Amino acid sequence: MEVEVRTTPLIEYQHDYVVDDSPWLLGDGGRGSGKTFGLGAKLVTRAGHAGAVEGLFRQRLIDLKRTTLKTILKGDGNNAPLLLPGTYHHNQAEKFIQLRTGGMIVYNGMDQGDTGREAGSTGRGSSLNLTGAAFDEWVEIEENAMLQVTMGVRVKVPGLPLQRYGVCNPSVPMHPLAVRFGITDPATAHKRSRRIVMPAKDNHFNPPEFLEELESLTGVARLRYYDGLWVGADGLVYDKFLRSHHVRDWERPERFEKGQIIGVDDGYTDPFVVLDYGIDPDGQYWCRNEIYESKLTQPEKIDAVKRLWRGDCPVVVDSAAPDLIESMRRAGINAIPCDKGQGSINYGIGIVQSLLAKEGENGEPWLSYSPNCVNTIREKESYEWKPGLSGVKDQPRDRDNHTADAERYCLRYNAEERGGFGVIDWEGGDEAAPLSDDDSDDGMWQ
Repeated sequence: MEVEVRTTPLIEYQHDYVVDDSPWLLGDGGRGSGKTFGLGAKLVTRAGHAGAVEGLFRQRLIDLKRTTLKTILKGDGNNAPLLLPGTYHHNQAEKFIQLRTGGMIVYNGMDQGDTGREAGSTGRGSSLNLTGAAFDEWVEIEENAMLQVTMGVRVKVPGLPLQRYGVCNPSVPMHPLAVRFGITDPATAHKRSRRIVMPAKDNHFNPPEFLEELESLTGVARLRYYDGLWVGADGLVYDKFLRSHHVRDWERPERFEKGQIIGVDDGYTDPFVVLDYGIDPDGQYWCRNEIYESKLTQPEKIDAVKRLWRGDCPVVVDSAAPDLIESMRRAGINAIPCDKGQGSINYGIGIVQSLLAKEGENGEPWLSYSPNCVNTIREKESYEWKPGLSGVKDQPRDRDNHTADAERYCLRYNAEERGGFGVIDWEGGDEAAPLSDDDSDDGMWQ
């Protein structure tokens, strides 16, 4: 006997999602795309098999109850419930739904402790034996916790393939899901995975007024919630960085051979970072190489710099490491201490933001990164502002900033050596203000 599920027609991508039997399956897209409905329809369809034990998880139990469970049991908006009354028994205390056909849905939030007797331990799901695992707003769940659940997907029943599946809004490009499903780089995709994109603008059930509001969004919000792209969050320091625009292998890399600047951020437990920038005749920068290693001795650090140094360019080093600077100089490296002082972090951020925003006449980015600079790119997409009063962004978090520091040191130095540079207001303004010689000598920045 098959479970009785409501029969309202599915959107084409929802139907594709429900019937797909890939071992790993992701449905992602903008707001209002019908992802939750598609997940619920797939879940109750699979749970309709006799002997099925399908798990349903979200990071917070309260959110799960208000979204997917509500869609399944009570309906949402104009939608009737996915499970018809009288076809199931819901044990809220033990967090399971027993279907009349013999299958079962067990659910919980990842924020809950292990509980449950009749249906087994349903807390974080680590001790469950499942036929499948469903994840609502999958990006919220930590990778290790998700893997603990998916390792319990090992119960086979006739006609039901083992499957791990979920839906989510887009997140940052380096999120583990983006890596697992090859969203950022197809080469990283799990060999048994499939991703189904669910565009909000293709959901014909959405009122035109709702789509107009989505379309009117700007910046990261529009890219994520209307276009469905995996881009950086609103709290990122470098919100002007876009992987699809700024990360590239140039067809003529030799154009960057005539100029060079290197930035160094010292560290031992934290990584020691060296960034190598090529500069073309027009002044465009390309971060073409990085070194990102911990627990290097001082001689090893000097050797690391020499691997990238062309023999004449300045190497701008964290001024908090005078012994390293002196050792580099004795080794023949043109090591220069960076400028530090009140306001220097935000000032340097403004220079980098200006370069990220600037384009050449043909639309080429003025500042770009080789794909092999994986840590630099990762930190670009994770370096965040601290929350401030009234939303003011005045201080970045002291994390995910090792490459950012090395970059600030050398690009600020080079910008000032070149006679001034337009700087974007670090509080979020888009107007570039020229940095004069007087400004560069202001004690505020030293």
